[in-house]
Parts: sequence; structure tokens; C-alpha cells
Amino acid sequence: MVNSVIQKVYSRLKFLYRKRNFLNEHTKKLLVYSLIQCHFDYACSFWFPCFTNKLKNKLQVTQNKMIRFVLSLEQRSHIAKNHFKDLNWLPVQNRVDQITLCHVFKIKHGLAPDYMSEHFVSQDSVHSHNTRFSKSCWFSVPKVKSHGLKSFSYNACKLWNQLPSDIRAIPNLSHFKNSIKHHYLSVI
Repeated sequence: MVNSVIQKVYSRLKFLYRKRNFLNEHTKKLLVYSLIQCHFDYACSFWFPCFTNKLKNKLQVTQNKMIRFVLSLEQRSHIAKNHFKDLNWLPVQNRVDQITLCHVFKIKHGLAPDYMSEHFVSQDSVHSHNTRFSKSCWFSVPKVKSHGLKSFSYNACKLWNQLPSDIRAIPNLSHFKNSIKHHYLSVI
């Protein structure tokens, strides 16, 4: 999967590099986002946790090449935090987390299919004790063995429970997406 994504990214970047003299930064960003980023985002919340760190690093290197193209940086220049903030992009890991959290938001608000929501149990339905973790916006993290640590439901519940409560309480999906992005950009 990673090699397929990387191959698609490189082929599209190679084409865009040939046309770079005719493109300004805004157009480059738009083209990269629409032609390349979609391959990173496709079902990433399900396949990304299963990758080794080596494969995850390959994806990050590929995204760094996209940033160098958009910002017209040298081939070996270092990609710093401010480059992500300038483009308003998240690193690959944070982008996957953002997409995962958007799925959880849809599950919580009944916008997702039933087969996705059956593994998400709110904490207040598990017990009636009034504890700091028994708020209705928390999910019970499933008990799993070693392979289950890479499952969508386990990772999604953990990510959701780690979010600040003011972000979890947002009722609008587009506002939620923006808040997640700003939250992750602030902690890069």
C-alpha cells in the first residue's frame, strides 16, 4: 500500500515539476492538495496504524517532497514546523489522526454507518458511577491484545479521549475539523 501511494505521488510530482515555471505557490498548493493528498487520505485511518515506523517515515519523506515543491525549496532543504504552518498542512501522523477523529465525530453524532458505530461504547453506558471519565463525550477504550492495538476502534477511542473537552463538545463537523487542525498545528 505504501509503495503504491509513494509511486503515485512521485509520478504526479514529477509531472508538476516539469510545469513549475508556469505555476505560482497558490496554484502549486491547490494542485498538490487535489492531485496527490487524496492518495494519502484514502482509508488512511484504517491502514496507517498497521505500518512499521520505517514505512511511516517513508510517507513523511514523501510529504516533505511535496512541501519542497509547493514552497520552491531546494531538494535537500530541511522541512521545519513553520513550513507546515505556512501551508496549513499537518504532518502525515497528525493528518491521519485528524481524519480518524472526524470519523469518530460522525460516529458520535449518528452520521456514520451502523457497522462503524457498533464498536464505540460511550463511557456513561458502561457504568453509572460519577467519575471524571464518565462524561457522555468519552468512549470506553476496548480491551485488546497485541494485534488489537492497531485496530481502528482502539486507536480512535484513545485519540478521542485525549482531545481537550472543548474540542470534543463542538457540534459542527467543519468547525470540528478546523479545531482539530489548529490544535495539532499548535503542538507540532
